[in-house]
Amino acid sequence: MPLFPLFFIILLIACKESLWFVAVLASIGVLKAWSLSTFHLLTICGLSLLFLFHVVTPPTLKEITVIDILDAKQNGDRIRYLAEAQTQTIVVAATLDDATHLDYERIGQRCEVTLKEVPVLPRMNEGGFDEARWMRTEQLRGKYEVEQWGDCSETPGYEANGRRIRQRWMARIEQLPIKQALYIEALVLGEDRLMDQTTLERFKKFGLLHAIVISGSHIAFLIWTMLWVLKKLRLTRERRYEFLLALLPLYGWLTEWSPPVTRAVCVAMFLLFCYRISRRPDPLMVVAWVASLQLAVSFTSLYDVGFQLTVGLTIFLLLSRNLWEGIPRPWNWLLISMWAQVMTSLFLQLTEQTELSVWSPVLNIVLGGWIEWIILPLSFLASATILLPTSTTIIPLHGQAISLLDQSLAWVERLPLSSLALHLLPLPLWAAVVAGVFSGWWVAERKWFGHVIPLLCLALASTWMDVRTGERITFLDVGQGDSTVVEKDGETFVVDTGGAYSLSKRPPLRPFDPGGQIVAPFLYTRSEKQIDGLILTHADHDHIGGLVGLLQKVQVDTIYLGRYDNEDEKRQELVKTIEATGAGVEFVRSGQRIRPWLRVLAPRGSEEEENDRSIVLLADVAGKRVLLTGDASVDQEEEWSVGKVDILKAGHHGSKTSTGKELLERTDPEIVIISAGRNNRYGHPHAEVLERIRGRTIMRTDQEGMITCSATGCEPMLK
Repeated sequence: MPLFPLFFIILLIACKESLWFVAVLASIGVLKAWSLSTFHLLTICGLSLLFLFHVVTPPTLKEITVIDILDAKQNGDRIRYLAEAQTQTIVVAATLDDATHLDYERIGQRCEVTLKEVPVLPRMNEGGFDEARWMRTEQLRGKYEVEQWGDCSETPGYEANGRRIRQRWMARIEQLPIKQALYIEALVLGEDRLMDQTTLERFKKFGLLHAIVISGSHIAFLIWTMLWVLKKLRLTRERRYEFLLALLPLYGWLTEWSPPVTRAVCVAMFLLFCYRISRRPDPLMVVAWVASLQLAVSFTSLYDVGFQLTVGLTIFLLLSRNLWEGIPRPWNWLLISMWAQVMTSLFLQLTEQTELSVWSPVLNIVLGGWIEWIILPLSFLASATILLPTSTTIIPLHGQAISLLDQSLAWVERLPLSSLALHLLPLPLWAAVVAGVFSGWWVAERKWFGHVIPLLCLALASTWMDVRTGERITFLDVGQGDSTVVEKDGETFVVDTGGAYSLSKRPPLRPFDPGGQIVAPFLYTRSEKQIDGLILTHADHDHIGGLVGLLQKVQVDTIYLGRYDNEDEKRQELVKTIEATGAGVEFVRSGQRIRPWLRVLAPRGSEEEENDRSIVLLADVAGKRVLLTGDASVDQEEEWSVGKVDILKAGHHGSKTSTGKELLERTDPEIVIISAGRNNRYGHPHAEVLERIRGRTIMRTDQEGMITCSATGCEPMLK
């Protein structure tokens, strides 16, 4: 069976990584594909030796004083370098200042540095970014901050020369309008350093992200184009193949041999070599061998969602040719795209990404085709004209094609059901859905209704999660800020959206927004694209800074604010921001009930300080009484009509001005939750507060990540 080497190497990796569920599935594949042949024995020996050679744990890094800069990405005043130190790859971050303009110019240079090691963070929230997993997948051996730069000189070697040539090429490309430069760099060189947040979010939402990275289809376009050009130059077929076999490694070198480029180039070279010697290999065998060799050399690629998607979907499409052969175009394209969307959603579940669009199958045909057949060739031509100016019409045409794409994506965003969210499925249910999808595949080869089964499986799984989900309250880790999600009686309320201060003098391409990048993805894992209420306790940035980002992704029925005259500038700005979204606004004060289980204890409406104007809430959730105090001070705590509670969220992120001794004695909480940022500049939580609550269970988002409290107790994200 052509997939034998892939099954075998996955089995080796699964055993090493203790992925026993994967190991069982891989074992079944190995046994099914096994035959007593010399070829299989040689395959086992070869892959095992290659795997063992590359799986050796690298030595511990000693003090780093010199680094070779491999790549860089700038965002505002911050720049992140990939660098090599002591033959290992590390991440090095730095802050750009006005005294130097050196940023991307350091690529391909060897620099003396003074570094400080900084901690690598695991996933702190469901649906959030897992830095530790990313670094392990990319085999990055450490994370550092530059304290001081020393002298830099050019790194010797052909690889460094390639990086410098590539950087000079990109510097010329970036003289074009930023949108055009973005697509040229992404499609031609596989570089996303100009990718802005809006473009990234749109492509992710509609399942089109694969269309703007270098993949097999991009390499195929390059090959077809070159074959056509070489044929017009009257080269024989043999010479054309030989020319491309020499050209493709050069292209891989210029694109830094990223994993997707490596896969695509290796598959293309294998096929071209076979065609050169007049052989027609099984494409399934070629994909399996290239993927196996890549895993043997870099076993952590198994965790990379890009690897999983490209290899998994390619194998699926090759194995399922019977599904499409009898169906006329373009309906077979639509079916292929629909199945790819289902399979993609299953892969993304493994990384806690649950957003998808019902329009994705159509968009992959229409807009995906526009990118492949219009923007991609124009990008190649535009990248060439940067070095060798020829026609003056290419750049304007390229800009018009991109403008039309952006307008189309913006229009699709306004369509109904432009974006949906599926529940994050637990492993047993996910495995059941996978089994259902493959059953549908088997049925679809015989009966038309088999194509409906995968969609039905996803819908039923998400509905079942809706039904079985109990009451809970979740304290998200949004850094130095607050955001709490309450789920009860089939309703979802969010209290505050977090906020991040930026002192950057340069506008960031991808600004950090906790509302759009932490709160919304968490809600997506709960299959929530519309919530019943958003309560903004007060107008401080660390509580409302993520408001716009959240409202761009999640629809809110009603936004609740404290009842004041709202004459001060901060309040007026907040109200204007909300009114611009079209959401309904309701003003509340002490004594009101937003829901029978959600009572407002403050404000009274006469407080002078913004922190003291905080909406204070008493919630009955999952059989527990929970007190949410905002940033209210000790003086205000004396006015609250509240008795014993089970859970108290410490006021003002653990500041000594809140969570007084009298409140603790009156409420006698079993658990105190502190929402604060790691190493925050305010020193929260203060030692005085920690002393006051000593003897009670203390849970902190800066140390334990997201904290979820249900009827069974409170569970931190980091156990």
